[in-house]
Amino acid sequence: MGCFDSKDPVEREQKIVNQQLEKKLKTWNKDYMKAIKLLLLGAGESGKTTIIKQMKILHISGFSESDRQEKVVDIRQNIHESIYDLVTNMSALKPPVVFANDESEISASYICNLGPKEPSSYTQEYYDHVQTLWNDDGIKECYRRSNEFQLIDSAKYFLDRIKEVRNSEYRPSDQLFEGIHAILFLVASSDFDQTLREETGVNRLREAVNLFDDIWHSRFLRHAGVIVFLNKQDMLKEKIESGKSVASYFPEYNKYQMSSKDGDGSDEYIRTRCFIRDLFSDVTKKKPRSPEDRKSSILPGLVVMVADTENRQCYFHFTVATDTGNIKTVFEDVHSMILMRILTDWGLQ
Repeated sequence: MGCFDSKDPVEREQKIVNQQLEKKLKTWNKDYMKAIKLLLLGAGESGKTTIIKQMKILHISGFSESDRQEKVVDIRQNIHESIYDLVTNMSALKPPVVFANDESEISASYICNLGPKEPSSYTQEYYDHVQTLWNDDGIKECYRRSNEFQLIDSAKYFLDRIKEVRNSEYRPSDQLFEGIHAILFLVASSDFDQTLREETGVNRLREAVNLFDDIWHSRFLRHAGVIVFLNKQDMLKEKIESGKSVASYFPEYNKYQMSSKDGDGSDEYIRTRCFIRDLFSDVTKKKPRSPEDRKSSILPGLVVMVADTENRQCYFHFTVATDTGNIKTVFEDVHSMILMRILTDWGLQ
């Protein structure tokens, strides 16, 4: 008697397939526990660096003391860059913004005299001036209009924490911060009202959609699943609640119909975030291109084929990059993508 009791050739073949699949799944699970290859993509200032830091926190036992000390230097540099940019852009706005009190004028002169580069030392006097400025209603108004000039995204986060950062013992907490299994594509959702640094006539969110379209249809990435992080939801909500509207930059928003399963359509923030998600989701729903349409000329005389994206997986998440809870979901998605790929390879999906 052989290894199988059944004499039915179909059943015997199915058992062989099942055994091979089970073996492959065990091998994959062993490899999965060792390493996952992720390709992290996104437009400028979408939060890629923060996501990498969060992955380090979750899967490489966090930051060492030396890591934290190095980050203190970066954080203080960010504070100086932020307050300097706010002060120097107040008068450039149209209409310009003025300080609410005379004390802030003195502090502004102090910061301007230091120049855009970080000071040689961060004294308590320096922090006093920064605190005075950040408490000023004029500076707050300038920050509210920061879409009219270039300001780093972490400005408010750290300026709100001046009392902590000025402490000489301050260390940032973890909460701050051929084989590609999945692509992580980050979108700065709050950038709907901003333009690119290098090309001021181009909307940042519109550029992110165009970049995603290129990546989704790239033949070199056609086997990788895609996870889209609609990042910086806290900043998006803040902008919407302050009265800004995505319709001013994306007129199609006025006709947008939100699905009832996405929540309360009368909530402007919820409707806005779903609209932004669907800008990217619509890219994945385009019908497969014909062979002729899929030809792309990248050099004179050189034509390559754009990938057919049928049956490809794409997951969307609304995230705040500094929240480790949001980042954990990516590994669940990757797990599902790899499993589905194995099942597809074996004709079981």
